[in-house]
Amino acid sequence: MGNSVGIVRKAFEHGSAGRLPRGELWLGTDLFRKANLEDNLKGHLSLIKRLGQDILCLPISNDISMNATFGYRYFSLKELEEASRMSDLFVMAVINGPFQRLTEKKGLIKILAAWREEKFEVANEYEKERIEVDILIERCLELSVDAIIIADDLAGERFTFIDPREIQDIFSPFYTRAVSEMHRGHSYALFHSCGNITGLIPQFVSYGFDGLAAIQHRANDLISIKGKYGSLLTLMAGIEVEILEAGEISLSVLKEYERLVRYLSPGGGFILCSSSGLYSGDFLERVQELYRIADRL
Repeated sequence: MGNSVGIVRKAFEHGSAGRLPRGELWLGTDLFRKANLEDNLKGHLSLIKRLGQDILCLPISNDISMNATFGYRYFSLKELEEASRMSDLFVMAVINGPFQRLTEKKGLIKILAAWREEKFEVANEYEKERIEVDILIERCLELSVDAIIIADDLAGERFTFIDPREIQDIFSPFYTRAVSEMHRGHSYALFHSCGNITGLIPQFVSYGFDGLAAIQHRANDLISIKGKYGSLLTLMAGIEVEILEAGEISLSVLKEYERLVRYLSPGGGFILCSSSGLYSGDFLERVQELYRIADRL
């Protein structure tokens, strides 16, 4: 893997490191079963080495149970501390944002209904979650992580769940303060959301985020985003879930993947990553194939 930390940092500096860095936000338990590894810190390090990735990315929570939806596990702060000591990889922590925590606890539909009818109450609940997230960010920074990703699913396939003006009014104080704290701790700040967040990108830039993680090309047009914000944002992207799930890669899908990687690679600011996480054991051979294709481009 060579100097993984230097290679990833070069991407954030929008420079060329000689090869394309790669990593994943989420590695699923089923993926480890397919690789005959345990879903623990040692297993993560082994699988990352096998795949030739440069990033050790750990979802961090005070509740370290497995995520029931996607089948990946959370790690504790103690495990993150251990990872920081024993790894020569670029270490990232994924922390669910206040809105994400609310929707996971109460359900997205219920939160959106309450948002329309009892916005003040939801804002109070949001503030409680915000305090917990701030504490997690502070603890991660004390462990000198290289980057922190805030995961807040704010959008569906076409639109944001909440009016962007309300996101600006209610969420921006948290985002701005969190990014400032990360930079003060010498860590990069990234944002993740599923869905179409194109209209929110100017806001994320104004908050000071260094990049967008696991962002979907199909919903957002990464080529357009690279053209407009390529000098400001690093994109962790390039592998859509459709190409991971396909039984066979069609020629048209392959050509689009190659076109996307070729366009996003020049000038740095690009880390090859899926938009979904590698949650299925069936993805193991496919992602290795996609890495080989990218290396030849």
